[in-house]
Amino acid sequence: MDFIYVALAKNGELKKGVLRAENKSEAQAILQSLGLKPVKIKKRIKIPLLGQRERVKRKDLILFTMQLHSVITSGIPLTTGLDSIKEEMGNKYFKKVIDEIKLSLLEGKTLYEAFSFHKKVFPLVYLGALKVGEESGTLPRTLERLIQFLTKQEEFISQVTHALIYPAFAITTIVFAAIFYIVYVLPKVLELVMSLNVELPFITILLINFVKFLKTYGIVFLCIVVAVLFILFFMRKSSRYRIIFDKIVLRTPLVSRILGRSLYAQFSTFLAIMLEAGVDLSTSLALLVETVSNTVFKKKIHQIKELVEGGTSLGGAFRLLYFPPLFVSMVEVGEETGRLPAQLHNLGNYYERELENMVRRLQATLEPVLIITIGIFAAFIFVSILLPIYQTISTLR
Repeated sequence: MDFIYVALAKNGELKKGVLRAENKSEAQAILQSLGLKPVKIKKRIKIPLLGQRERVKRKDLILFTMQLHSVITSGIPLTTGLDSIKEEMGNKYFKKVIDEIKLSLLEGKTLYEAFSFHKKVFPLVYLGALKVGEESGTLPRTLERLIQFLTKQEEFISQVTHALIYPAFAITTIVFAAIFYIVYVLPKVLELVMSLNVELPFITILLINFVKFLKTYGIVFLCIVVAVLFILFFMRKSSRYRIIFDKIVLRTPLVSRILGRSLYAQFSTFLAIMLEAGVDLSTSLALLVETVSNTVFKKKIHQIKELVEGGTSLGGAFRLLYFPPLFVSMVEVGEETGRLPAQLHNLGNYYERELENMVRRLQATLEPVLIITIGIFAAFIFVSILLPIYQTISTLR
């Protein structure tokens, strides 16, 4: 648990901060071991506020890792360096985390132990790489690889997000505009049409019934949609149903192609970075399991790890688990030539390009589809309203 403390330093300066301990007595002992005289210690009570979230963006994590790498390679004492890094951070929550890491280091904990208290901030793959780098004495190189991996992840997510923003915005705008028009504008126009005292064409009757249906059951339909979305969300969070959800996602035609290329790109890049950092293949695969969110793919990586530990080559393991032929052949060539990390980087770049092209093609396809859909919808309403008016004019003649 966390304790807020006020303590007196040897030079008479009053220190305030937060430390982690099992109880108040242990917190007091920790402060005394650091040469501080406790004045006030109380348990920290967190009151979550609506809309307030304790989170750190990936960009902040990349910046922190870059600065940490600079501190370690420059030979500056880590605790002093962390003070400087904290000053550069704009995220208040991250500042508190850095303070707690510094305190853990002063207590004699390793860098991995100090970071592992904050699994909300540092993903398991980050912690695993940190542990390997610290134990093998290759921490600077491991941090370089982590920066590279996190930066690639950020770039990829940014590219996909920017590519999909326009279609998502356009679809949302069209849906809301259509609902507003159908519910508030169209009924008044249809009242005028019905007052013409002519036999209404089938297309107009269809439109009138559609509007009546929406006015009567629109709220019920909306509630059903929201309920289904909530169920899907909780299924995704539940370990029991998550594998079923992930299997459905991987069998959905377009989504499976996009997600598959994303997973292959992530897999290849991460494995290449870890191997270049000097992490052995088995440990790299164990860390990779923690980076993947899809449970089906996670299970595959675990099977690959077991096959490799049993003496099967990496390419052979991929072949047995039906990975794409290109993936298998490039890995096998890399193993034969002793250039496995380079080949994995090539694979990562290939699948990233494939993914970018797919997203670009999807965006290019969605635009004309949206225009055609809007045109059909507008034409349907236009004809439904004008046809009875035209019939009335013809009758008057």
